[in-house]
Amino acid sequence: MKSKFFLSACWLIPHIFLSSIAHSLRGQQESQTVNGSSSIWSIAIHGGAGADPKRWTHEQIQLRMEGLHAALQVGVSSLESGGEAMDVVEAVVRALEDHPHFNAGRGAVWNAEGNCMLDASIMDGHQMLCGSVASVQRVKNPISLARRVISDSAHVFLVGDGAEKFAEQLGVALVEPDYFRTDEQRRSWNRWKERDVTNKTSWNQNPINVDDPLFYLGTVGCVVLDSHGNLAAGTSTGGLLGKRWGRIGDSPIIGAGNYAKNATCAISCTGVGELFIRHAIAMRVSLQMELGGKSLEEAASEAIDSILPKDSGGLIAVDHRGHIAMPFNTPGMARAAARSDGYRMAALGKEESP
Repeated sequence: MKSKFFLSACWLIPHIFLSSIAHSLRGQQESQTVNGSSSIWSIAIHGGAGADPKRWTHEQIQLRMEGLHAALQVGVSSLESGGEAMDVVEAVVRALEDHPHFNAGRGAVWNAEGNCMLDASIMDGHQMLCGSVASVQRVKNPISLARRVISDSAHVFLVGDGAEKFAEQLGVALVEPDYFRTDEQRRSWNRWKERDVTNKTSWNQNPINVDDPLFYLGTVGCVVLDSHGNLAAGTSTGGLLGKRWGRIGDSPIIGAGNYAKNATCAISCTGVGELFIRHAIAMRVSLQMELGGKSLEEAASEAIDSILPKDSGGLIAVDHRGHIAMPFNTPGMARAAARSDGYRMAALGKEESP
């Protein structure tokens, strides 16, 4: 009996050993695709959700499309050269902040007092590090200050005067508040003042008229999977037109409007911030993948189409294998994307264009 057991064991051991090697090789092969040795990369960007772009002028459409293409190219060029996710996200969001026709940085919407109050966040999916700033009025590129919160402080979230003092100490580029104000946003603010829409609208219940040309929820964002297998996400915004009392939306809140985790995905949201905060939309997508076993497309679509009410906004996401999702439930969402396999797209409304 013992000899039979011994012979069986002798027969099984090499098979177990070979099976273990095969499993290890499969794991190595997968890690080469996901964690660093492959040339696979993906990027998606957005310039805000909101009204139907068919209601915009030809010039407004052209300028926003040009801005999307230019920012996307910044990311693509870096990724093709082996750029790292956090560097790519920061550079792309900076380009969108500098563009005067998106609601972030220069071109941000005005609050009730006619000032620009800027918010931003960035997250590294590899180390799970994140930084946020909110209610800054002189920081030229809030996304870069958010990243410095990670590298140069022991904190995660800095607000207002404190965030600007931090920027001064670091020598981060500061500008006069007038730098952010554009004629386009001045006209929007004047129209808002005539109607004072925030006194008539409950953002908690979300009764929004998407045919209103003021309904442009703005925000910019970028999500990236780099060729090293790392994910990152960044989001920046001027917030809500006519916002009051130091209101802060979802964009600088990790888990609500911005999130990245190498095991799942990177996400940047745009829309009615109060709703994205309440439902922790960015984190929800990641958890549905991690714990619910859902694909990126399934988790992202559920969050936008099933959890949020209609006309709330949208999100962009990329997972750890390079899949891209960009669902939205508003008439339009400015967005663009690219992958290492040659895929390219950019669009403002429901129709996509290569």
